[in-house]
Amino acid sequence: MKTQRILSVRGIAGLVFVFSLLPGAGVSGRAATTGAETTALPFPVVTRFENFGEKDGLPAHKVHCVLKTSDGKLWLGTTNGLCVREPDGKFRRYGPEDGLSHPVVLSMAEDPRTGDLWLATMQGLTRFSGGQFTVFTQTNSGLPNNVVYGVAVMDDTVWAATPAGAGAYHIRTKTWSIYDHNNADMEEPWCYAVAPGDGVVYIGIWAGGVVEHDPRTGSFKAYRDPDGDFQFQLAPDSGPIADITSWVAYQDGILWQATYFGLARYDTKEATWRTWVQDKTPLVSNFINTVFARGRVAWVATDRGVSVTDGTNWVNYLVDEHGQGVVRTYRPGQEPQTRTMTTALADGFVMAVWADDHEAWFATSNGLSRGIFAAPTASPTVTSNP
Repeated sequence: MKTQRILSVRGIAGLVFVFSLLPGAGVSGRAATTGAETTALPFPVVTRFENFGEKDGLPAHKVHCVLKTSDGKLWLGTTNGLCVREPDGKFRRYGPEDGLSHPVVLSMAEDPRTGDLWLATMQGLTRFSGGQFTVFTQTNSGLPNNVVYGVAVMDDTVWAATPAGAGAYHIRTKTWSIYDHNNADMEEPWCYAVAPGDGVVYIGIWAGGVVEHDPRTGSFKAYRDPDGDFQFQLAPDSGPIADITSWVAYQDGILWQATYFGLARYDTKEATWRTWVQDKTPLVSNFINTVFARGRVAWVATDRGVSVTDGTNWVNYLVDEHGQGVVRTYRPGQEPQTRTMTTALADGFVMAVWADDHEAWFATSNGLSRGIFAAPTASPTVTSNP
């Protein structure tokens, strides 16, 4: 029975990933009515979107990931290469002809110490440093698998999530450590995401929930869906919402788990879980591609738009059937508020988000969007995260 379950999960994962690569793989948001303008929230609110596509110089309509580095540059991973937005607003592409290992870039991470950019691609891990590309593959370096879904940098180690385990590349020694179902507390080797925590690394596992690894002690701890059913939430707030993990993100003591069956949050200091599913909670969709953590706030990229939440307050950004932008705001103890916008996300199928206190960028299946935040009208209300 265990083998049958894993095979079915792998089948789901393969279909989901292929679907995400298809042109125009997007679902429109639901229709909406106008409502009262929201007051101050504990996180910024988008009031206007600017959109960019191939006509503006993007090398492809599908953008898988977006990252603003410490030098202020905006980087995009697309289905047709790596792309940087120059100070004049123009886009510059890098492809295999420049040294990139593969044109499909799925994830990016910056080494905060050196400014090097690490790229997860469909054919190896690539480092972009000083204008030069260096490619790491199974054959030339010991990478666990040439398909790299996620990448993260922690201290002097680069972590790569692959279908054959999580690889830890030790920059100083130029060696790899590989963790899979043979030497770690993993149900199977298919790793989809990695996120550095406070001295630990969180690894998102297909059919295995989330695994916490402490490199200092070599220990592993698995967090699994307590009810064992990846399609239904039978025990809310009791653990990971599903064993099928599509992404993980961590900041300020909060671990976020994205799945295709909902969203989960783990408060590492309180050792408590919260879970959300669409229709029963404000979460816009159960089908979550990635989640981006900013402080104790999560930007949740789904197939129907974006949810932003601190666990108590929610704002959803949708695209209705007419292409209009819709904003829905949820506050505890109040009726939801809905308003339309004069602009909208480039597409409702959102692959990834990057945000700070000034702006947000959205990688979608039909272009890139920039979210312009409203000027703060009052000091943000500090809310607890029960």
